[in-house]
Amino acid sequence: MRGRHGDGGARIGITCPPDHPVFSVVGDRLADRGHEVVYFDPTTDIPPADLAALSVLVGKRTRPASVRALVAAERRGVPTWNSATGVMACIAHLTQLCVLSGVGFTVPEATLDPPGGDHVAKGRYHWDSSPTVNGRADVYEPLLAADPVDYKYYAVDDGTDLHLEVLRATSKLYGDKEVIGTADPEPAHVEGIRALLARLGMRGLGVDLVRTEDGWYAVDLNPCPSFAHTGLVDALVDSVEDCLG
Repeated sequence: MRGRHGDGGARIGITCPPDHPVFSVVGDRLADRGHEVVYFDPTTDIPPADLAALSVLVGKRTRPASVRALVAAERRGVPTWNSATGVMACIAHLTQLCVLSGVGFTVPEATLDPPGGDHVAKGRYHWDSSPTVNGRADVYEPLLAADPVDYKYYAVDDGTDLHLEVLRATSKLYGDKEVIGTADPEPAHVEGIRALLARLGMRGLGVDLVRTEDGWYAVDLNPCPSFAHTGLVDALVDSVEDCLG
C-alpha cells in the first residue's frame, strides 16, 4: 500500500500501481484537491481496517483480490467508483456478452466447444490470457470477417455529463495492440453505453467493437479500463470526487 497525502479531505483508495500512467495522474490531481490517495496492490487482499478507513474505493484492475475488495467495501458501506455487482457481471466472458446483448449490442455467438471453421479462443475470466485465433481455451466464438481493428469506446460519468472517447487500435488477435487513431462515436453505441452504466451502477467502462459487412459486433466489455491515450483524466478526477457526495 502506497499513497500520496493531500491537506485533509477524503481518503481515496485505488487498486493499481502508484506509477500507473493514467491513475497516478488522477491520484496526483485528487491530492492537489486536498484528498489523501492510497494505492493498493490489485493482486493482494486489502485488510478490513484499511477498507473501513476509505471514503471511496476505485477498482482499477480486475483481479480476484481487487474484485473481492469491491465486494467487501460495499458490504461495509464504503462507496465504490465502479460497483462490485457491475464488475462481477463483466469479469466472466459469457456473462459480459449477455450484458452487452441486453442493452442492444450485437454480440458473437459463444460456445464451450470450438465451432467448425476458424474461431477465437478466449479465457473464462477477464484476467485470463489474451484471445487467440484457432487456439484452445474455455470459451469459443466464430472468427468474424472484420478488419483487424478494434473500435475501443471509453466512457466516464462525472455525475453530470458522460465523457466518451473512441480509439481505433490494432486487434490483439494479430499482435500487440497499437493505437492508430480515433473515431466518431456511433449514436446507438453511445446509448448502449449509457444503459450499461445505469444498469451496472458504474462510473466508467470500456467496450470494444469490430465492424463487419453485417454491421457492428461488441466483443469485449472492460469494467476497469486503463483509459490510456483517451485524454479523460479530468473527467476521471471529477467522477471519483463526485462519488464522495
